[in-house]
Amino acid sequence: MLSITDIESLIKSGEGYNTEFKKKIPSKVREITEEVCAFANAAGGTVLLGVDDDNGIVGVSFDNRKRSALQNSISEISPSLHCDIYPMEVDGKQIVVIEIPSGKNKPYVLSGAIYVRQGPNSQKLTTVEEMRDFFQQSERIYFDEAPCAGFDFNSDIEPTWFEEFRLEAGISKAIGQEQIIQNLKLLTTDGNVKNGGVLFFGKSPEQFMETAVIRCIKFDGTNKTHIVDDKMFGGPLIR
Repeated sequence: MLSITDIESLIKSGEGYNTEFKKKIPSKVREITEEVCAFANAAGGTVLLGVDDDNGIVGVSFDNRKRSALQNSISEISPSLHCDIYPMEVDGKQIVVIEIPSGKNKPYVLSGAIYVRQGPNSQKLTTVEEMRDFFQQSERIYFDEAPCAGFDFNSDIEPTWFEEFRLEAGISKAIGQEQIIQNLKLLTTDGNVKNGGVLFFGKSPEQFMETAVIRCIKFDGTNKTHIVDDKMFGGPLIR
């Protein structure tokens, strides 16, 4: 269950690959189920009901009838998918939170159709090429979303660059490093730092992924036979 701080951070960050806002609960709750199906077929995410497209909290009413309608609609997704659905009060208004995991049994299908999260939008796959591409990737998580085994947040983060990033991004020093990492969605659900976070903030990402380097070679002349200089550059990706 997400905390108030987590929810406020999601709302402030706006809609994106892992977050979708709905101003109200539509009469046809299938619209929400399509979003749930799309998140399950991607990296998971959160749907917030009662938040508009401008990140404003407008609130919604959520009684047992609406909860049942939503749960029944989500139960139509095949294979079955468990989502956490709960109301939460933010700024004196009630919103509804739907937490969707990245499904382990992809693809997830709704009424014979496959929905996938692409960027900040959910798309229904309609062409053979789209479906072929999805099936090729359905058993894989994008590299930057995968957890980095062995990376220790406390000792392997590059502190100087992290503070430089904080300054450039205009983030208050009152917000801790771990909270910033969470807000950037660089942690897995079990608390591991994702590869994307390691590449961007890691002191030596190349210790965990050997290809996380840039190699520069200088040749004498144009036939590329005599090497004059050969250097390998590691560290945070931005550097």
